[in-house]
Amino acid sequence: MVHKTDHGLYQSSIVSQIPGVIHGFTSKVNGSMLDAENRRKLFISLGYSPEVVVSADQVHGTDIRIVGKQDLGKQLEGFDGLLYKKSDAFVHQPLLAVHVGDCVPIVFIDPVAGIIGAAHAGWKGTKDHIAKHMIQAFIRNGSEPANIQVVIGPYIHACCYNVEEDRAMVFEREFPGGRGIVNRSGVSWFIDLGTANIMDMKSLGVLEKNIEHNEQLCTLSNPLEFYSYRRNSEKFGEMLGFIGFT
Repeated sequence: MVHKTDHGLYQSSIVSQIPGVIHGFTSKVNGSMLDAENRRKLFISLGYSPEVVVSADQVHGTDIRIVGKQDLGKQLEGFDGLLYKKSDAFVHQPLLAVHVGDCVPIVFIDPVAGIIGAAHAGWKGTKDHIAKHMIQAFIRNGSEPANIQVVIGPYIHACCYNVEEDRAMVFEREFPGGRGIVNRSGVSWFIDLGTANIMDMKSLGVLEKNIEHNEQLCTLSNPLEFYSYRRNSEKFGEMLGFIGFT
């Protein structure tokens, strides 16, 4: 289960038990991650220098970047997914990070192959199957799907993510037979992006028991906990999803 820690971070109870790994999803307690000083404070509190943080300059696509030494401290343009395979070539291990408002933050780890990943899955990235792209990248780098642990952070859930009918129909076509992904209430249509990503990962062999999320963590319906792009009653802020080797 994804739960809140004393530091305001949301973490997986299973991944937290893997030695040598740190991960989490920020909340309002940590401040908006649009603010560089808030990010610096977070990284330092985790024992990381900002110079080793690698983040994605997201474009709502599906491209996955394999992180190298030349990427440390950078925001990588044009990528919505980051992957790193543990290497002795790194003196300081990178921390992979993605920014979200209502989109789905996902972190991945294969502790057997020594691979971590982070992905930003908005509606476009989800529709284009970014979760599949990430799992395929893990496999190309030596991972077995059954060894991959996945944690899905807070995002806008089906209760609040109402869309136009044409977008709902796109998801019906892309995720045939996916229960709970597309829902209708009267004349309104709703999509659950997290469930769509879970369907994609399971289709490539990731075990359901290795995918953790909390169905109560909706960004829009929890205004005291999370920022939301769709919430108009406050200045927009962002959360961060991250994972790294300690």
